[in-house]
Order: sequence, then C-alpha cells, then structure tokens
Amino acid sequence: MWLLSQGSIDKLNKVAQDPTLWRTYNFWPVWVVLPLAAVLVVHLGIVLAINLFGGPARRRRKAMAREARRAAMELHRQAHEAKAARRDHRTARVEPGKSSGPERKWVTVMFTDIANSTRLTEDLGDDAWSRILSAHRELVRNLFVAHGGEVVGTQGDGCLGRFPTPAEAVLCAVEVQKELAQTRNDTNFPMQVRIGIHAGEAVEDDGDLVGRVVNVAARVTTETKPGEILVTEPVADYLGGQLRFEDRGLRDLRGLTQPRHLLAVRWDDEPSATPPPAPASTSGSGDGSRPGAPPAAPAGAAHPSTPPPPPAPPS
Repeated sequence: MWLLSQGSIDKLNKVAQDPTLWRTYNFWPVWVVLPLAAVLVVHLGIVLAINLFGGPARRRRKAMAREARRAAMELHRQAHEAKAARRDHRTARVEPGKSSGPERKWVTVMFTDIANSTRLTEDLGDDAWSRILSAHRELVRNLFVAHGGEVVGTQGDGCLGRFPTPAEAVLCAVEVQKELAQTRNDTNFPMQVRIGIHAGEAVEDDGDLVGRVVNVAARVTTETKPGEILVTEPVADYLGGQLRFEDRGLRDLRGLTQPRHLLAVRWDDEPSATPPPAPASTSGSGDGSRPGAPPAAPAGAAHPSTPPPPPAPPS
C-alpha cells in the first residue's frame, strides 16, 4: 500500500539499506514492522523455553502420574486390609435406637485434611487426582469404622469423623498416618494428611453433628502441619501415658474467643497401645450416670470411692 500510495522501489531499497531514512521518505509501514518483529521475538523465546525446559517438566508430570497410580493401588489395598481386619475382629454390638429428633451426645470429633492438595491436583490433573482421593477416602472410612467411629461428612479432600472415646479417635489417627507413611515409602507419592481432634458435647440430628466441638476440631486442623496429629488438652488428658505428646502451647484459633492448649501426638515412635475399656452400661447402674455421658477418666485420675469427674465442657 505504501508503494501504491506514495513510495517507490528506489525509496524502499534506500530505507532497507538505511532504516534511519524512514522519516525522510515517510515510510509509515515501520509501525507495522516493529510490532510484528516484537511478536516474532516473543514467540521464538517461548519455543526455545518449551524445547529447553518443557521436556523435564513433562517427564516429571509423567513420573508423578505413575506414582499416583501406584499410590492409588496401595491405598485401595490398605483399605481392603482394614475392612478385612474389621470383619475378622468384629464384635457383636447392640445398636441403640435412633432418636427421632435432635439429641445431645458426648463425642470425639476428628478432621482429616490432605496437605497441599491444590498443588497435587495441578500436577496430576483431575482424573488422576480423583482416583487418589477416592482411594484415600475408602481407606479413611474403613479405618474409622475399624476403630469404632464413622464418617459423618466430607468436604473437598477432608473427612469429618466421630468416635465414642478420645482413645479410639487418636489410635485411628495414628493408624491413618502410618498407612500413608507406608504409601509414601512404597510409591514415592508425596501425599500427607493433617489431623485435628477435639472432644465434647454436640447435637446430633439425623446423622449430622452440630456444635462447638466440631468448630474447634476444624480450627485445630488448620493449625496442624502436614503429617501431624494435633489434639486438644482434654483429649490428651484422657489418654494419660498411653502415647507420647509434644506441647504446642496455647493457640489463638480463628473464630474462638479463648485460646486452646494443643499437643502433637508422636505417632512415628509410639508403643503399641490399646484403648481403655469402654464405660460401663448406664442401664441398672447405681452411680447416677446419665445415658450419653462422657466415658470415665483413666484409672488413677480420682479416688476409687468418688465418681470420676466429666471432661471440661467445650468453650
């Protein structure tokens, strides 16, 4: 268009030999040439970056996908073993009649949350991550049931479980962390879980748990490091000397008016422990305990002639 409107071949040759003459001959196509040249340079840089660095990234993603497949198979295997162990050691239990309305119960609440799940999803993709998450939930659900608990809710990659006693909840959390540690060793898949546990009264309505005990357990989980189990002080007091704890001090938990004393469970070197005996049935007992009351404190916490004090109510 420049040649047709005002230019000539002679002027074009002179501009090509000396670009500084573009003003002299009013060579306005220079404003089109410069942006196109910039685009070509950027495009060349992208191509070089992909060729130089894209290969290792693709290989890393493929390796991660292979590890994820092995981890999913390992988690499924562990879940089936937990289910078989529960079936082999199942004891007869009389299920209490379900209440037709809301009912206050003393429970232990445990939250599990997969650490760095957003990064893992980005590295693996939705399909591979879905397989991992499904296997993980199956493992957690079977371990919950094997320790007398149950899953009452799932959100994202986390699980909410309830247990009748703190001991069963903590020992279940220890087993969850050990199974995941075995998966990491066998498959090199870097999945870790944070676990928070709290005990107190909650309102149960049609299988759902509502109350401060659930909120406190959720906030405790947010304070937990990957691969760690954090419990509140009432839970640690109940276990006594069965497990080792590390003091994490008072923590200001978001949304709660009072700080909470948190302790970390040393699950990597804990001795084999069994939960304390379940509290005696309240039917026909002469101690005046009410149904649904918290289980008795560990032996030695109070004089045998006096009834054990109940755990402190949740703040």
